[in-house]
Amino acid sequence: MISFYDLLPEIKKRPTLYLSRYSIFDFQSFYYGYDLAKNQLGLPKSEKDQEFEEFLLWLRARYKIETTQSWASLILFHSLDERDALDRVFDLWEKFQNCDRSQVSLVVS
Repeated sequence: MISFYDLLPEIKKRPTLYLSRYSIFDFQSFYYGYDLAKNQLGLPKSEKDQEFEEFLLWLRARYKIETTQSWASLILFHSLDERDALDRVFDLWEKFQNCDRSQVSLVVS
């Protein structure tokens, strides 16, 4: 099964091929469905999948908001609408990929 990490560029190129709407919440649902399917199949989390989970923790730390709100809701709060929030996820993913990993572990800890 392809990692979610490897799916991200494909989703970014053609979001509505994977999502029913160009929406942060459809993206979140797609991710949760992917994660559930891997769990149901008994597949271990790959390093790439773990990196995406680290990204989600980094997002929470980046916005400095401690809440039970989902990461998608946090991004939407800082966006114009659901479409803008989905674009922002991809932008933030690129920032995460380009940041110093030692800083990431400090932010997440």
